[in-house]
Amino acid sequence: LVSVTSIMFVWSAERLLVVLCCTLLAAPHAFAFAPGGINTDMLATARHQGTSFARRPPMRLSGHRVTGLRDAKCTGGAFPDFLPKEMEEVEDPACIAMAKKLQVVDVSMPTEFATGNVGTCFAKTDVPSSPDGHPLLLLHGFDSSCLEWRRLLPELEKQGQEAWAVDILGWGFTQRDESLVQSFSPEAKRAHLRSFILEHIKKPVVLVGASLGGTVAIDMALNHPELVEKLVLVDAQGYIDGAAMTGQPAFMQRFGVNVLKSKPLRMFANKIAYADPDRFGTEDAMRIGRLHCLTDGWDNAMISFMNSGGYFLSERVKEVKKDTLVLWGRQDKILDPKQYAERFIEDIPTSRLEWVDDCGHVPHLEKAASTAASLISYVKGSRQGQEQAAAVSDATSGA
Repeated sequence: LVSVTSIMFVWSAERLLVVLCCTLLAAPHAFAFAPGGINTDMLATARHQGTSFARRPPMRLSGHRVTGLRDAKCTGGAFPDFLPKEMEEVEDPACIAMAKKLQVVDVSMPTEFATGNVGTCFAKTDVPSSPDGHPLLLLHGFDSSCLEWRRLLPELEKQGQEAWAVDILGWGFTQRDESLVQSFSPEAKRAHLRSFILEHIKKPVVLVGASLGGTVAIDMALNHPELVEKLVLVDAQGYIDGAAMTGQPAFMQRFGVNVLKSKPLRMFANKIAYADPDRFGTEDAMRIGRLHCLTDGWDNAMISFMNSGGYFLSERVKEVKKDTLVLWGRQDKILDPKQYAERFIEDIPTSRLEWVDDCGHVPHLEKAASTAASLISYVKGSRQGQEQAAAVSDATSGA
């Protein structure tokens, strides 16, 4: 406590918040597919090669009863019962609509990471899978949830694009019972995501990673290239290694996690995430951003991730061989565009950069229509497709 108090006196309140936001949030959010596709035999055998998978025990989301995980999608206008009661206070129509469509499915895990299948929360566009198309898999940022994509998913649905937004293991509303999940390390997150793709999407995906979700996407592309068709890095974190407070005394870690959940810190991070904080950095946005922190097991999962050491990929970004679109808000105040966006372009020869003007760290929230247009264009490989998608999206949403 003396150590923590000393730090508070040495740094100004704003400096402390920046450090907690950009270092505690896992450096700075890291508290920091084979081109020919996947054949039937690969789908049947890939998740069993070289490892064993746990059998399914009785399932529940930590702290929230769920009867029949595959029936967890709510009906009758109610919210799913695994969401905290604070969801009732949310005002954002996009969040309310998406929350009512959240689903939970079983995802198998190797026995080294979990003793059974993990109930995994996700949302998707109401678009049938196309034999020739590649679905988008959206990966949220550090200590966030799939609700981060609440404005982008409807835009993609308008364009007939299949897209899935999943809660990364340890975050969001994916199951994290300590009696079930034994690790929330990068390796466990990777195994969980791999199984989700194999068991539910069942084909290579275009991985779209925002902030630390970009790190998760890079990690997947390097370790399971057969599952990744292309990459999209949205204001992505990839060059700051490790996790904050790894190996620190338990009481300090617990203190740090409680600060991470606090409304003042969340509101500060909320404000600096946008180019137009008065419009987007609202109290309601902050409320949405901390919903998952109010569910059981969040703090222990966060500490487990800290003690895993976090991600170390800065020296491996150059190994990425996939076509990569780098989308970056020009006014990003969390990850300096000049320092990071252009470095991705230098390190990944098959990448290209698109700037999002008048936009901060989260283009998918602040400029959803134009972000969707860029994604559609990238997936279809057509500039004309981008212009058409942008015209439709802007006409219907004005975003």
